[in-house]
Amino acid sequence: MDLLFSSLAAYGHTFPLIPLARAAQQAGHRVHWATGDGMHRVLGELGFETATAGTSIADAFEQVVAADGSVSSTAELKANTEGHRDLIDRAFGEIIPRSFATDLAPILDRVRPDAVIAEAGNFGAVEAAGAAGIPVVVHGIGRGFGFGRDIADAPLLDIFPASLQEPAVVRRAGRIPLRPTAFAPDGPLPAVVTDDSDLRPLVYVTLGTEFGDARILAAAVTSIASLGVRVLLALGPSVSREALGVVPEAVHVADWVPQAAVLPHASAIVHHGGAGTTLAALAAGLPQLVLPQGADQFRNADAVVSGGLGRALLGAQTTPLGIRSAVEELLDPAALITRACAVMVDEIEAMPSPQAVVADLPALLTRHTDAASA
Repeated sequence: MDLLFSSLAAYGHTFPLIPLARAAQQAGHRVHWATGDGMHRVLGELGFETATAGTSIADAFEQVVAADGSVSSTAELKANTEGHRDLIDRAFGEIIPRSFATDLAPILDRVRPDAVIAEAGNFGAVEAAGAAGIPVVVHGIGRGFGFGRDIADAPLLDIFPASLQEPAVVRRAGRIPLRPTAFAPDGPLPAVVTDDSDLRPLVYVTLGTEFGDARILAAAVTSIASLGVRVLLALGPSVSREALGVVPEAVHVADWVPQAAVLPHASAIVHHGGAGTTLAALAAGLPQLVLPQGADQFRNADAVVSGGLGRALLGAQTTPLGIRSAVEELLDPAALITRACAVMVDEIEAMPSPQAVVADLPALLTRHTDAASA
Protein backbone atom coordinates (compact mmCIF):
# COMPACT_ATOMS: atom_id res chain seq x y z
CA MET A 1 0.00 0.00 0.00
CA ASP A 2 0.92 3.65 -0.39
CA LEU A 3 0.36 5.46 2.91
CA LEU A 4 0.56 9.20 3.45
CA PHE A 5 1.21 10.34 7.01
CA SER A 6 0.54 13.97 7.84
CA SER A 7 1.34 15.88 11.03
CA LEU A 8 1.80 19.40 12.25
CA ALA A 9 5.47 20.42 12.04
CA ALA A 10 6.32 19.95 15.72
CA TYR A 11 8.09 17.17 17.60
CA GLY A 12 5.07 16.37 19.78
CA HIS A 13 2.81 16.05 16.73
CA THR A 14 5.22 14.14 14.48
CA PHE A 15 7.33 11.81 16.64
CA PRO A 16 4.38 9.80 18.07
CA LEU A 17 3.52 8.66 14.52
CA ILE A 18 7.02 7.52 13.57
CA PRO A 19 6.88 4.03 15.18
CA LEU A 20 3.76 3.14 13.15
CA ALA A 21 5.27 4.62 9.98
CA ARG A 22 8.48 2.63 10.46
CA ALA A 23 6.48 -0.55 11.04
CA ALA A 24 4.59 0.13 7.80
CA GLN A 25 7.85 0.73 5.99
CA GLN A 26 9.33 -2.51 7.35
CA ALA A 27 6.22 -4.39 6.24
CA GLY A 28 6.86 -3.29 2.65
CA HIS A 29 4.44 -0.37 2.41
CA ARG A 30 5.53 2.86 0.76
CA VAL A 31 5.39 5.73 3.27
CA HIS A 32 5.01 9.38 2.30
CA TRP A 33 4.91 12.22 4.83
CA ALA A 34 3.38 15.67 4.40
CA THR A 35 4.37 18.24 7.02
CA GLY A 36 6.34 21.46 7.45
CA ASP A 37 9.98 21.80 6.37
CA GLY A 38 11.21 21.69 9.98
CA MET A 39 10.49 17.96 10.22
CA HIS A 40 11.83 16.94 6.81
CA ARG A 41 15.43 16.21 7.80
CA VAL A 42 14.67 13.61 10.48
CA LEU A 43 11.89 12.05 8.38
CA GLY A 44 14.10 11.91 5.31
CA GLU A 45 16.87 10.23 7.28
CA LEU A 46 14.36 7.51 8.19
CA GLY A 47 13.63 6.89 4.52
CA PHE A 48 10.23 8.54 4.25
CA GLU A 49 9.32 10.52 1.14
CA THR A 50 8.52 14.05 2.33
CA ALA A 51 6.36 16.84 0.94
CA THR A 52 5.86 20.32 2.34
CA ALA A 53 2.41 21.13 3.68
CA GLY A 54 0.81 23.37 6.27
CA THR A 55 1.54 26.58 8.12
CA SER A 56 3.84 26.15 11.11
CA ILE A 57 2.49 26.64 14.63
CA ALA A 58 4.77 29.65 15.07
CA ASP A 59 3.48 31.28 11.88
CA ALA A 60 -0.13 30.57 12.87
CA PHE A 61 0.46 32.22 16.24
CA GLU A 62 1.98 35.26 14.52
CA GLN A 63 -1.10 35.56 12.32
CA VAL A 64 -3.34 35.40 15.39
CA VAL A 65 -1.30 38.06 17.20
CA ALA A 66 -1.29 40.33 14.15
CA ALA A 67 -5.08 40.09 13.84
CA ASP A 68 -5.94 40.48 17.55
CA GLY A 69 -5.05 43.39 19.78
CA SER A 70 -5.44 41.49 23.08
CA VAL A 71 -1.92 40.00 22.91
CA SER A 72 1.34 41.63 21.88
CA SER A 73 3.54 38.61 21.08
CA THR A 74 3.52 34.88 20.41
CA ALA A 75 5.45 34.42 23.69
CA GLU A 76 2.54 35.99 25.57
CA LEU A 77 0.12 33.70 23.74
CA LYS A 78 2.09 30.56 24.69
CA ALA A 79 2.62 31.68 28.28
CA ASN A 80 -1.12 32.00 28.93
CA THR A 81 -2.58 29.13 26.93
CA GLU A 82 -5.73 28.83 29.04
CA GLY A 83 -6.34 32.57 29.22
CA HIS A 84 -6.17 32.88 25.45
CA ARG A 85 -8.01 29.68 24.60
CA ASP A 86 -10.08 31.37 21.88
CA LEU A 87 -6.92 32.59 20.14
CA ILE A 88 -5.27 29.16 20.43
CA ASP A 89 -8.41 27.62 18.93
CA ARG A 90 -8.20 30.06 16.03
CA ALA A 91 -4.63 28.97 15.28
CA PHE A 92 -5.23 25.23 15.54
CA GLY A 93 -8.88 25.16 14.47
CA GLU A 94 -8.83 27.59 11.54
CA ILE A 95 -5.45 28.82 10.29
CA ILE A 96 -3.45 25.59 10.37
CA PRO A 97 -6.27 23.33 9.06
CA ARG A 98 -6.97 25.71 6.18
CA SER A 99 -3.31 25.70 5.14
CA PHE A 100 -3.05 21.90 5.28
CA ALA A 101 -6.27 21.39 3.31
CA THR A 102 -4.96 23.72 0.61
CA ASP A 103 -1.44 22.33 0.43
CA LEU A 104 -2.42 18.67 0.59
CA ALA A 105 -4.88 18.74 -2.32
CA PRO A 106 -2.22 18.62 -5.08
CA ILE A 107 -0.04 16.22 -3.04
CA LEU A 108 -2.90 13.74 -2.68
CA ASP A 109 -3.70 14.11 -6.37
CA ARG A 110 -0.09 13.25 -7.23
CA VAL A 111 0.53 10.44 -4.72
CA ARG A 112 -2.97 8.92 -4.66
CA PRO A 113 -2.31 7.01 -1.41
CA ASP A 114 -4.46 4.10 -0.30
CA ALA A 115 -4.98 5.85 3.04
CA VAL A 116 -4.03 9.00 4.93
CA ILE A 117 -2.78 8.60 8.51
CA ALA A 118 -3.47 11.97 10.10
CA GLU A 119 -2.38 12.90 13.60
CA ALA A 120 -5.28 13.89 15.79
CA GLY A 121 -4.57 17.63 15.62
CA ASN A 122 -4.31 17.80 11.84
CA PHE A 123 -7.90 18.55 10.88
CA GLY A 124 -6.85 19.96 7.51
CA ALA A 125 -5.38 16.61 6.44
CA VAL A 126 -8.66 14.91 7.31
CA GLU A 127 -10.58 17.48 5.28
CA ALA A 128 -8.28 17.14 2.27
CA ALA A 129 -8.46 13.35 2.31
CA GLY A 130 -12.24 13.45 2.55
CA ALA A 131 -12.46 15.81 -0.42
CA ALA A 132 -10.22 13.47 -2.43
CA GLY A 133 -12.23 10.38 -1.46
CA ILE A 134 -9.26 8.77 0.34
CA PRO A 135 -9.80 6.76 3.57
CA VAL A 136 -8.47 8.39 6.76
CA VAL A 137 -7.12 6.88 9.95
CA VAL A 138 -6.62 9.28 12.87
CA HIS A 139 -3.51 8.69 14.99
CA GLY A 140 -3.84 9.96 18.55
CA ILE A 141 -0.95 11.84 20.09
CA GLY A 142 -2.01 12.08 23.74
CA ARG A 143 -4.83 12.26 26.23
CA GLY A 144 -8.26 13.21 24.97
CA PHE A 145 -9.24 14.14 21.43
CA GLY A 146 -6.95 16.39 19.42
CA PHE A 147 -7.64 19.92 20.71
CA GLY A 148 -10.87 18.57 22.16
CA ARG A 149 -12.36 17.80 18.74
CA ASP A 150 -13.28 14.26 17.71
CA ILE A 151 -13.19 13.12 14.10
CA ALA A 152 -15.98 10.64 14.63
CA ASP A 153 -16.23 9.08 11.17
CA ALA A 154 -12.64 7.77 11.09
CA PRO A 155 -10.90 4.96 12.99
CA LEU A 156 -8.82 6.27 15.92
CA LEU A 157 -5.48 4.76 16.90
CA ASP A 158 -5.25 5.63 20.59
CA ILE A 159 -1.77 5.53 22.14
CA PHE A 160 -2.85 6.58 25.65
CA PRO A 161 -3.39 3.73 28.16
CA ALA A 162 -7.10 3.15 28.72
CA SER A 163 -6.82 3.43 32.52
CA LEU A 164 -5.56 7.02 32.13
CA GLN A 165 -7.44 8.04 28.98
CA GLU A 166 -10.53 10.25 29.08
CA PRO A 167 -13.67 8.05 29.26
CA ALA A 168 -15.20 9.59 26.12
CA VAL A 169 -12.21 8.44 24.09
CA VAL A 170 -12.24 4.92 25.54
CA ARG A 171 -15.96 4.57 24.73
CA ARG A 172 -15.57 5.96 21.21
CA ALA A 173 -16.65 3.68 18.37
CA GLY A 174 -13.73 2.79 16.14
CA ARG A 175 -11.09 3.25 18.84
CA ILE A 176 -8.10 0.93 18.36
CA PRO A 177 -5.41 0.77 21.07
CA LEU A 178 -1.85 1.25 19.84
CA ARG A 179 1.14 0.78 22.11
CA PRO A 180 3.05 4.07 22.59
CA THR A 181 6.64 3.58 21.50
CA ALA A 182 9.24 6.19 22.32
CA PHE A 183 11.18 7.62 19.39
CA ALA A 184 14.14 9.97 19.28
CA PRO A 185 16.82 10.44 16.62
CA ASP A 186 19.97 8.43 17.28
CA GLY A 187 22.83 10.13 19.10
CA PRO A 188 25.56 9.49 21.65
CA LEU A 189 24.62 9.10 25.29
CA PRO A 190 26.50 11.38 27.72
CA ALA A 191 28.94 9.78 30.16
CA VAL A 192 26.66 10.58 33.10
CA VAL A 193 24.27 7.98 31.66
CA THR A 194 26.73 5.30 30.57
CA ASP A 195 29.12 5.32 33.56
CA ASP A 196 28.32 1.98 35.21
CA SER A 197 30.80 2.65 38.01
CA ASP A 198 28.61 5.44 39.40
CA LEU A 199 25.83 3.73 41.33
CA ARG A 200 23.95 6.88 42.31
CA PRO A 201 20.40 7.14 40.88
CA LEU A 202 20.06 9.16 37.68
CA VAL A 203 17.33 11.81 37.51
CA TYR A 204 16.52 13.08 34.02
CA VAL A 205 15.20 16.66 33.74
CA THR A 206 13.65 18.37 30.70
CA LEU A 207 11.00 20.95 29.87
CA GLY A 208 10.79 19.83 26.25
CA THR A 209 11.27 21.78 23.06
CA GLU A 210 8.66 24.54 23.34
CA PHE A 211 8.24 25.55 27.00
CA GLY A 212 11.77 25.74 28.41
CA ASP A 213 12.27 28.07 31.39
CA ALA A 214 15.83 28.70 32.62
CA ARG A 215 14.68 29.79 36.08
CA ILE A 216 12.63 26.64 36.70
CA LEU A 217 15.33 24.37 35.29
CA ALA A 218 18.08 25.93 37.40
CA ALA A 219 16.00 25.61 40.57
CA ALA A 220 15.08 22.03 39.72
CA VAL A 221 18.55 20.66 39.02
CA THR A 222 20.12 22.47 41.99
CA SER A 223 17.57 21.13 44.44
CA ILE A 224 17.67 17.62 42.97
CA ALA A 225 21.47 17.48 43.04
CA SER A 226 21.33 18.16 46.80
CA LEU A 227 19.86 14.64 47.17
CA GLY A 228 23.22 13.15 46.23
CA VAL A 229 22.11 11.84 42.83
CA ARG A 230 23.30 12.22 39.26
CA VAL A 231 21.28 14.71 37.20
CA LEU A 232 21.00 14.90 33.42
CA LEU A 233 19.43 18.10 32.11
CA ALA A 234 18.31 18.43 28.47
CA LEU A 235 17.86 22.13 27.74
CA GLY A 236 16.07 21.92 24.40
CA PRO A 237 16.12 24.71 21.80
CA SER A 238 14.29 27.31 23.92
CA VAL A 239 16.88 27.69 26.74
CA SER A 240 20.55 28.71 26.41
CA ARG A 241 23.34 27.54 28.68
CA GLU A 242 24.11 31.15 29.49
CA ALA A 243 20.57 31.73 30.75
CA LEU A 244 20.83 28.65 32.95
CA GLY A 245 23.78 30.01 34.95
CA VAL A 246 26.04 27.97 37.22
CA VAL A 247 24.77 24.54 38.30
CA PRO A 248 26.18 21.94 40.74
CA GLU A 249 28.95 19.62 39.59
CA ALA A 250 26.64 16.60 39.75
CA VAL A 251 24.49 18.10 36.97
CA HIS A 252 25.35 17.27 33.37
CA VAL A 253 23.87 19.82 30.95
CA ALA A 254 23.16 18.93 27.32
CA ASP A 255 21.40 20.91 24.61
CA TRP A 256 19.78 17.69 23.36
CA VAL A 257 19.88 13.98 24.24
CA PRO A 258 18.36 10.87 22.56
CA GLN A 259 15.58 10.73 25.13
CA ALA A 260 14.29 7.27 24.21
CA ALA A 261 17.75 5.85 24.90
CA VAL A 262 18.19 7.79 28.16
CA LEU A 263 15.00 6.67 29.90
CA PRO A 264 15.97 3.01 30.55
CA HIS A 265 18.96 4.29 32.56
CA ALA A 266 17.01 6.77 34.71
CA SER A 267 15.45 6.24 38.14
CA ALA A 268 13.03 9.19 37.88
CA ILE A 269 12.10 11.96 35.47
CA VAL A 270 11.18 15.62 36.01
CA HIS A 271 9.46 17.13 32.98
CA HIS A 272 6.89 19.50 31.52
CA GLY A 273 4.12 16.99 30.87
CA GLY A 274 4.21 16.89 27.09
CA ALA A 275 2.29 13.85 25.83
CA GLY A 276 5.30 12.24 24.20
CA THR A 277 7.51 12.53 27.27
CA THR A 278 4.71 11.45 29.61
CA LEU A 279 3.98 8.33 27.57
CA ALA A 280 7.67 7.47 27.16
CA ALA A 281 8.16 7.71 30.93
CA LEU A 282 5.08 5.54 31.57
CA ALA A 283 6.33 2.88 29.17
CA ALA A 284 9.77 2.94 30.86
CA GLY A 285 8.18 2.56 34.31
CA LEU A 286 9.64 5.82 35.58
CA PRO A 287 8.15 7.78 38.51
CA GLN A 288 7.42 11.29 37.27
CA LEU A 289 7.40 14.81 38.64
CA VAL A 290 5.43 16.95 36.21
CA LEU A 291 5.90 20.74 36.07
CA PRO A 292 3.26 21.69 33.46
CA GLN A 293 3.80 24.93 31.55
CA GLY A 294 1.00 25.07 28.96
CA ALA A 295 -1.04 23.34 26.24
CA ASP A 296 -2.14 19.78 27.16
CA GLN A 297 0.48 19.45 29.89
CA PHE A 298 -1.96 20.10 32.73
CA ARG A 299 -4.23 17.24 31.56
CA ASN A 300 -1.26 14.91 31.37
CA ALA A 301 -0.14 15.96 34.85
CA ASP A 302 -3.62 15.14 36.14
CA ALA A 303 -3.38 11.67 34.58
CA VAL A 304 0.00 11.00 36.21
CA VAL A 305 -1.21 12.11 39.64
CA SER A 306 -4.63 10.42 39.49
CA GLY A 307 -2.95 7.18 38.40
CA GLY A 308 -0.61 7.27 41.38
CA LEU A 309 2.35 7.39 38.98
CA GLY A 310 4.02 10.55 40.24
CA ARG A 311 3.56 14.08 41.46
CA ALA A 312 2.85 17.49 39.91
CA LEU A 313 3.73 21.02 41.00
CA LEU A 314 1.89 24.02 39.59
CA GLY A 315 2.82 27.69 39.58
CA ALA A 316 3.85 28.89 43.04
CA GLN A 317 4.25 25.29 44.19
CA THR A 318 7.30 24.96 41.93
CA THR A 319 9.87 25.85 44.59
CA PRO A 320 13.29 24.25 45.17
CA LEU A 321 12.01 22.68 48.39
CA GLY A 322 8.87 21.36 46.70
CA ILE A 323 10.88 19.86 43.83
CA ARG A 324 13.42 18.28 46.18
CA SER A 325 10.73 16.73 48.37
CA ALA A 326 8.81 15.33 45.40
CA VAL A 327 11.88 13.79 43.77
CA GLU A 328 12.98 12.28 47.07
CA GLU A 329 9.60 10.52 47.25
CA LEU A 330 9.91 9.32 43.64
CA LEU A 331 13.26 7.70 44.40
CA ASP A 332 11.89 5.65 47.31
CA PRO A 333 11.71 2.04 46.00
CA ALA A 334 9.13 1.17 48.67
CA ALA A 335 6.74 3.96 47.65
CA LEU A 336 3.34 3.09 46.18
CA ILE A 337 4.32 5.12 43.10
CA THR A 338 6.96 2.51 42.23
CA ARG A 339 4.38 -0.29 42.27
CA ALA A 340 1.89 1.72 40.21
CA CYS A 341 4.58 2.37 37.57
CA ALA A 342 5.24 -1.37 37.27
CA VAL A 343 1.53 -2.05 36.75
CA MET A 344 1.40 0.66 34.07
CA VAL A 345 4.30 -0.95 32.20
CA ASP A 346 2.29 -4.18 32.05
CA GLU A 347 -0.77 -2.34 30.73
CA ILE A 348 1.22 -0.62 27.99
CA GLU A 349 3.03 -3.82 26.95
CA ALA A 350 -0.36 -5.52 26.57
CA MET A 351 -1.46 -2.92 23.99
CA PRO A 352 -1.11 -3.95 20.31
CA SER A 353 2.31 -3.13 18.86
CA PRO A 354 2.79 -0.89 15.80
CA GLN A 355 3.68 -4.04 13.82
CA ALA A 356 0.41 -5.72 14.83
CA VAL A 357 -1.65 -2.65 13.92
CA VAL A 358 0.09 -2.35 10.54
CA ALA A 359 -0.65 -6.01 9.82
CA ASP A 360 -4.35 -5.34 10.46
CA LEU A 361 -4.41 -2.05 8.54
CA PRO A 362 -5.70 -3.43 5.19
CA ALA A 363 -8.56 -5.22 6.95
CA LEU A 364 -9.26 -2.12 9.05
CA LEU A 365 -9.54 0.06 5.94
CA THR A 366 -11.80 -2.49 4.27
CA ARG A 367 -14.08 -2.69 7.30
CA HIS A 368 -14.27 1.09 7.57
CA THR A 369 -14.96 1.54 3.84
CA ASP A 370 -17.70 -1.09 3.92
CA ALA A 371 -19.28 0.51 7.00
CA ALA A 372 -19.17 3.96 5.39
CA SER A 373 -20.80 2.59 2.22
CA ALA A 374 -23.53 0.90 4.25
